[in-house]
Amino acid sequence: MPTEPTQSAVPTVPDPDGREAPGEVRTLADKIMEVHTWLRGQVRQVRAEVDAHFAAHAAHDGPGEPPAPNLGLQLRQRCLAFCQALRFHHTSEDEHVFPTMAVHHPDLADTFARLAEEHRTVARIQEELTALLADITIADPERFRTELDAMSRELNAHLDHEEKTVVPLLAHVPWPPPRASERPPEPPPRRS
Repeated sequence: MPTEPTQSAVPTVPDPDGREAPGEVRTLADKIMEVHTWLRGQVRQVRAEVDAHFAAHAAHDGPGEPPAPNLGLQLRQRCLAFCQALRFHHTSEDEHVFPTMAVHHPDLADTFARLAEEHRTVARIQEELTALLADITIADPERFRTELDAMSRELNAHLDHEEKTVVPLLAHVPWPPPRASERPPEPPPRRS
């Protein structure tokens, strides 16, 4: 039974590199590309909010009321929501997608190990950003931007690598997955 495509409920931000999320999600590859597009868009949005936040603080020089704290709160909420979504995405890959794929593609063991290491690198940078967010109103703008730039570079390199090595293998996996009663029997794992 063919799987019905799902319309994306994930808001996307235009990518300056021209990457777009699939219009209809029919395969697991489409779903992962949709999530990757959203993650890249969130990093760009966080960057814009970081720049606005620190510009507002830099513009306030002298007596009078400092900028309203709502921009810092908005930035903190977006960053924390983004970090939580990214953590969920990487945990899902590490605990479900990659181990399942490894059974069918043992030749990619080194690829899966590298992707897991990239997940740990991104997670370490996320923790440093989260610590800086503890009080964004006094955070050092250059240090915060440096950490955000590092996460952006690492994350984009990771997503590019994953899209090159793993996503093509998922182009024939229907999304959403069929119900258990509709699934054909699984073939035995390939052996090297």
